[in-house]
Amino acid sequence: MKKNGSFNFGIALKEFRLEKNISQEELALSSELDRTYISMLERNLKTPTLGTIVKLSKSLDISPIQLFAKSFHAEKLNEFSENKSKDKFKPPFFGTSVSCGLPVGHDQIVEKEISLDDYAIKNPKKTIFIKASGESMNPTIWSGDLLVIELTEKAKNNELVLVQINNEFTVKRLFKTASSIKLTPDNPNFNTINITDNDDFVICGLIRGVIRKFT
Repeated sequence: MKKNGSFNFGIALKEFRLEKNISQEELALSSELDRTYISMLERNLKTPTLGTIVKLSKSLDISPIQLFAKSFHAEKLNEFSENKSKDKFKPPFFGTSVSCGLPVGHDQIVEKEISLDDYAIKNPKKTIFIKASGESMNPTIWSGDLLVIELTEKAKNNELVLVQINNEFTVKRLFKTASSIKLTPDNPNFNTINITDNDDFVICGLIRGVIRKFT
């Protein structure tokens, strides 16, 4: 399987498993996954789903973001990531904003070249892409959009966040006070989620951008 940038889940999973002194068989049993599947994950022959990451994190007694973070700091891929960054494609950037109403002049001057990496990704070593599903964040996010997510546990009110609630991931707006945490959808047809003390709740990342294809 081709490795994705500087993300190496297999090395991270194996390192955590060995640190916890857990065999592949024991990890498979506690996470309700097949031992062969775990072996393939550690060899980067399979890509884990978010649900799989939750199961493995719980069995290893760590948070999903810890597993993500270690995946991005796999030493063998640091050099690969640095070399790859030199070959960025940078389309020309026209400084003048384009009108969505009346037409603007056609004699625009190229201000500079811009890389989508530089524009949308502030922290490459902690950035992942996840495909959105569902309608709760319409019209901000549509099903099928590609979300640019920076892995972090820190977030401010009204920011779009990727969170883990018990055994599920969701994207919502965060509103936090001294006594409550609320996750609010942008679509008024969906209900706000109120986090209680009984919930296993973790902020996993911030939505830094949305990539949408029309064709």
